[in-house]
Amino acid sequence: MDAFETNWLKALEERFGEIDAIVEVQANDNQPEIKVIYFEHLPEEGTLTAVTCGLSQASHPDWEEGSKPELIVSLDTNDKNWGFAAGFFASAFFNEKRFSYGDIFQIDDPISDESEMCAYLVFAPSFLNQDEATFELPDRTIHLKGLYPLYESEIDVYDQIGLEKFWHSDEFDMYDVKRKPVTG
Repeated sequence: MDAFETNWLKALEERFGEIDAIVEVQANDNQPEIKVIYFEHLPEEGTLTAVTCGLSQASHPDWEEGSKPELIVSLDTNDKNWGFAAGFFASAFFNEKRFSYGDIFQIDDPISDESEMCAYLVFAPSFLNQDEATFELPDRTIHLKGLYPLYESEIDVYDQIGLEKFWHSDEFDMYDVKRKPVTG
């Protein structure tokens, strides 16, 4: 484990408590390995939270000097595939995508057997304010970026109505992996 990983895991444990599991994800042989750290029952009973470890090793011209993202997904589930997908996207688009609010990442198949959702929308973390989502490490500042699962049909709806209307739709529940699709 390198110095960054040691510092990142320590910072996460200090903020979120004991780590329940760590898995490694690599999108393909040409992409870097990303670790996914799982916290069960965070922020509350029945919610699984996963945080990436490694995306902040990437470089992107749109990122502020010394400020890098890692991804966080929190859902009412015990299926670790939701977190695995976050690691997959971090690996697949390492050095390529900004991972900025409003970005969408999609795969061909459902992320989990629990739902037909096959994409993630990037936005602010669900249960953290800006200060809580910011981590000062010795060599960089990390800002957690939240991921929210979407159905394929919702991508067009999102593009048409925009983030604010989509987010405040009665059908959208950021923690529910079995919710109905937002139709506009």
